[in-house]
Amino acid sequence: MVGWPALTACSYATLPLVGRLPLAGWPILAGCWVWAVGASVAVAALLVRRRRRWRAIGCVVATLVLGCAVATTDWPRAYADSQFRLQRGGLAHLAARHRAGALPPDALLPPRLRYLSIDGQAHRTGDALYLPAWRDWRGENGGGFAYFPTTPGRDTSIVTAPGDMGHPVRYLGDGWWWVE
Repeated sequence: MVGWPALTACSYATLPLVGRLPLAGWPILAGCWVWAVGASVAVAALLVRRRRRWRAIGCVVATLVLGCAVATTDWPRAYADSQFRLQRGGLAHLAARHRAGALPPDALLPPRLRYLSIDGQAHRTGDALYLPAWRDWRGENGGGFAYFPTTPGRDTSIVTAPGDMGHPVRYLGDGWWWVE
């Protein structure tokens, strides 16, 4: 069934989807849930109608297992960790340019990194470099990737949205942190 892979992909892409399309992102995600569960229920009902009850039970069990797996996965964390691993070389190069002072305050990211930031830019805030990965539609909350040349303290904060100050919450590696 195509609904479950679509739901998984949409769930994985929750941060960029909601970050770029804040009002449309959640309905898209909800639609994927309806599609995945609805198609599974329809298949189970068809199997019951054809008197294939054991296969229908298997379909219902698979739906429950897949639904629980998708619902309990920490998709924002999975997205941030995997994107850091995938783009580690590009982010290291960006951090080196930042340390050398070769980046303007709001630097346009290279094309291969541009999708990591909702505005396609890396923002210099103090000694840190910040890539905003998402922001709610009202500008009250946000989060993203931040590079700190030295380990940030407990009181370190970055403006993640016009109405929000974020703090480094998880170390990703090579001086990069996830900020919320």
